[in-house]
Amino acid sequence: MNKIKKAYLKLVGKRYQEFDSYWAQKVYVKMIKDRYTLFEKFSHNKKVIHFGCTDWPIFNPKNNLHIRLSKITNEIHGFDIDLDGIQNLKKYVNQKYFSNFDEIGIENYDVCLVPETIEHVDNVSEFLNNLSKVNANVFLITAPNCFSKEIISRNYYGKTEFIEMVHPDHNCWYSPFTLKNSIEKYSNLRVDEVFLIDRDTMVCCIASKKNG
Repeated sequence: MNKIKKAYLKLVGKRYQEFDSYWAQKVYVKMIKDRYTLFEKFSHNKKVIHFGCTDWPIFNPKNNLHIRLSKITNEIHGFDIDLDGIQNLKKYVNQKYFSNFDEIGIENYDVCLVPETIEHVDNVSEFLNNLSKVNANVFLITAPNCFSKEIISRNYYGKTEFIEMVHPDHNCWYSPFTLKNSIEKYSNLRVDEVFLIDRDTMVCCIASKKNG
C-alpha cells in the first residue's frame, strides 16, 4: 500500500474504500506562517499591481492590505470593480487604479498580486485568461483552503441544515490542487510553487508565464 493510501486510511478509518491513482492528485507544498510575510518577500521595493485592493465590503484603513503594501513597494497600482471603494482608497494611496483589464494597457510589473479574489469572480476562466495577459514577472494567487482543518471545523452539520461559515460573496472553494489546476487550465500561467499559509487556511500559488 502506497503512502497516499495509508494516509487516507488513517484519516477515514473504516470508511476507507479502494481507489486507483487516477483520483490521487499530489501537490508539493511549502508552509509559511502568514501571508504578509510572503507578500513582503516578493513585493519589497517592487512595482506591484494588486487585485481586489478595496477589501469590499469590510474596508478598514488600519488593516487594509493595499495601504500596508504601499509602505514597502516602490510603486503599487490597484485593480477592483468596486468603484466607490477605489475613490475611498485614493485618499490613502494616490496611485493608479483600474476597474477593467483594458485599462491596464502596456504597464509592466514585477509582481501581480491576486489575494483572496478568485473565489469572488463570476467567470473564472475569463478572469484567469485576462490575468495572464498582465505584463508581470511573477503572479501570486491566493484563495481560502477548503481542506483546512480550521475552516472545516467552523461548519455545522444539522439533521436538516448545513451552516457554512463563509463570505457571502464567495462563489466556490479551492484546494491546493484545484487552485493550481484552474490556473494552469484557464490561463497562460505555470504554477511554480504552492504555499499553505495562515495555519493552512490559505493556499497561494506562485506562477509565471509559460512562454516567459
